[in-house]
This record gives sequence, structure tokens and C-alpha cells, in this order.
Amino acid sequence: MKTKVWTLCFLLVFTACKDKEYLRIEVEKESGSMVSMRNFSRASYKESGELEWKLKGAESYIFPKENKTIVYGFEFNQFEKGKVTSLMTGNRGEINHQTKTVVLEGKVRLRTNDGKFIESESLTYNLEEKTLSSEADVLVYSDGTTIRGKGLRADKSLNKFTIIQPKAVTVGGSNPLKEKP
Repeated sequence: MKTKVWTLCFLLVFTACKDKEYLRIEVEKESGSMVSMRNFSRASYKESGELEWKLKGAESYIFPKENKTIVYGFEFNQFEKGKVTSLMTGNRGEINHQTKTVVLEGKVRLRTNDGKFIESESLTYNLEEKTLSSEADVLVYSDGTTIRGKGLRADKSLNKFTIIQPKAVTVGGSNPLKEKP
């Protein structure tokens, strides 16, 4: 009987001590960060408790000394009265907390809830002034009209925008530059 118990214990120990397969973490994309996280998420609420914005990222790197955060797989939703007003995405976003700017790079897209959108390879969003700017090639779609060009200055809702060097305009729908009532 004792032999059977010892044999059973011996088998249990060896089956429980199998080599475990560990997930290999890829090399970090940014060096020198104090904190790095995967599946990053952060939200901001107004004093009234209403959701203001939500930021998600596949990876984030926090640099407290430089007062910046770098987010890969950048996804930024802005809310008003509980509804999404805009979605901004990019491959990489660098948030400078001191200057309150976000510099997005790589397949940058901004879509508003009323169907307007911007595509570019880089875009800067000023969080205080709520303005967008770019020196890169841009495509802006608004109310049936598509404008391609280089350089952009716009408000976050895309109600007012300027293409610095327009290259092509495809008109459909109404005039996107008209004053809103």
C-alpha cells in the first residue's frame, strides 16, 4: 500500500513539474522608459462625471523625466453627452504633457461623428487649443467633397480647415467650407 502511495506521489510530482511554456515578450520599441505597459487604457472625466475622452494603445511607454508618453496602436475617442464625437487613430502617438500636444505618425486617421475624416502620415493635435495641424500629405473628406494636399490647419471637429497646398479637389454634396448655421 505504501509503495502505491509513493508511486502515485512520485508520478504527480513529475507530471506537475513539466516545463511551462512562457510567452516571449518582444523587444521594447522605446528604450529608457520608466514604465512600459501592454493593452494600455486611460480615460478622463469632467467634473460633472461625464466621460470626456478615452485613450487606448497596444503598448505604451512612460517617460516621467521628459514628461511624455509614447503609445503604439494609438486610439483616442472624444465624447460629448455620452456619445463619441471623434475617433483618432495612428500607429504611434507621442503625448507631450508639458506642451499638451499629441504627435501622431503612421496611418493617421481622424473621423468625426458627422462623417468627416482626415487621413495623413502625421498629424499634431493641440489639446488646449483643440486644433489639428500637419505638414505632410493629407486627404480631407467633408460633406461629399474630397480634398488632397500638403499641410493642414483645422479645428478638432473639422468644421473649419485649411489645406496649405491643395493638389486635387473632388466635389460632391455641398460646399464643405460654407458657414454652419
